[in-house]
Amino acid sequence: MKYQILSSIILAWFFNMYSGWSQTTNPIIPKTAKAFSLQQAQEYAFENNYDLKNSATDVEIARKMVKQNTAIGLPQINAGLDYMDYVVQPTTLIPGEFFGKPGTFQALQFGTTYNMTLKGSLSQLIYSGQYLVGLQTAKAFLETSKQKNLRDKVDIRDQVADVYIRLLVVNEGIKILDSTYVVVSRLVEEARKSYQVGLIEDIEVDQADLNRSNLEATLTYTKNQRDLVYANLKFLIGLKDNEELIQTDNLEYFLAQVNRDALVNQQFDYQSNIDFVLLKKSDYLTLMQYKLSKTAYQPTFSGFLSASTNAQRNSWSFFSSSEVWYPTVNFGFSLQIPIWSSGNRKYGVDQARLNVVKTKVTDEKIRVGLELQVATAKTEFSNAFAIYQNKVKGFETALKIYEKTMTKYKQGMVGSTDLNQRYQQFLSSNNDYMQSIYQLLSQKIKLSKLLEKF
Repeated sequence: MKYQILSSIILAWFFNMYSGWSQTTNPIIPKTAKAFSLQQAQEYAFENNYDLKNSATDVEIARKMVKQNTAIGLPQINAGLDYMDYVVQPTTLIPGEFFGKPGTFQALQFGTTYNMTLKGSLSQLIYSGQYLVGLQTAKAFLETSKQKNLRDKVDIRDQVADVYIRLLVVNEGIKILDSTYVVVSRLVEEARKSYQVGLIEDIEVDQADLNRSNLEATLTYTKNQRDLVYANLKFLIGLKDNEELIQTDNLEYFLAQVNRDALVNQQFDYQSNIDFVLLKKSDYLTLMQYKLSKTAYQPTFSGFLSASTNAQRNSWSFFSSSEVWYPTVNFGFSLQIPIWSSGNRKYGVDQARLNVVKTKVTDEKIRVGLELQVATAKTEFSNAFAIYQNKVKGFETALKIYEKTMTKYKQGMVGSTDLNQRYQQFLSSNNDYMQSIYQLLSQKIKLSKLLEKF
């Protein structure tokens, strides 16, 4: 691998020139540290990412909704108790003919002061088109929620991969900058010694010191960026603040998986794309809404059974065994037939039908858009691959030039101006090289997601 060879060149170069400054140490791993490969980080995120937890909850909500809609068509049992206490009993007017006083009304109060009714009912929906289609719609919504949860997982999976790789790139860049900083610091000290014995002018010492200061600022900025990327990765996979993360995969592993020809030549099936699959689920929901609107023309048929018992008392003795309760039992059927709604149902159906028409236009738009995305992603991936190969060579060349210039500088064959130019060229090549690695792997993630079949 070019990356492995290049890393060996860098390490060997610095070690051979300054074998005294580098020592290998084993990092101290915090007790709360967790080691993750990329796959392990993604699997951890599936269980602990905040958005995925809510997405999984949405699936459970949809599952409960299906059960709720199913229960509407099952037997419904209700019970109740009515109690009435007449503080003043109602008055009824009776024609006077009953009392020998024709042409008049006699006011009478009759009834009991205390009245109680215990009742219960059983109802069963026998047929309802709205219920049947509504149940199908709820099941379709559940499938859509599951598909959305899958897409959310894919999004988080790729986000974790992107940030995981970005962190590796930043860490690798810091390693190179750290090594360079040690070398530049040695050059500053050697320049000062040379100045003290009159071999060089003070301006060369100042230039070397300026290079070190600039590199120190760059190193500080890069480390701050590393902290942000590191925090973002922890947040994505759901690690707590007091937990540390250690990466076990390296850039060589990911670069070895890059197969430009296989990705660029892979055929794209838009119907298997995760976004298009989810769109079709949404289209089905729209179709179900259309069918649901048409059920407004269908009758609803249900049956019921009701039983009650009531008691009337002038004293509060409802629970006395010697008192009588009067039962009532009845059953029946209810048929609701829609006849005329002044266009309300018709316009509701028309709206739902037009929404179905819109889905066909949206499907075509998404299909064309996905084809364009894939073509663009393949081009960007190919460009990133070519740039990466170019930057590898550029970095190797800049490293070789810087190494030779430094040797000549130590021998007094070139001045600090030449060394400074080669130094700046080396840092620029290093930055471009690291960015090319990230862009290549990032574009690979993007293209792979578009081509992935679901």
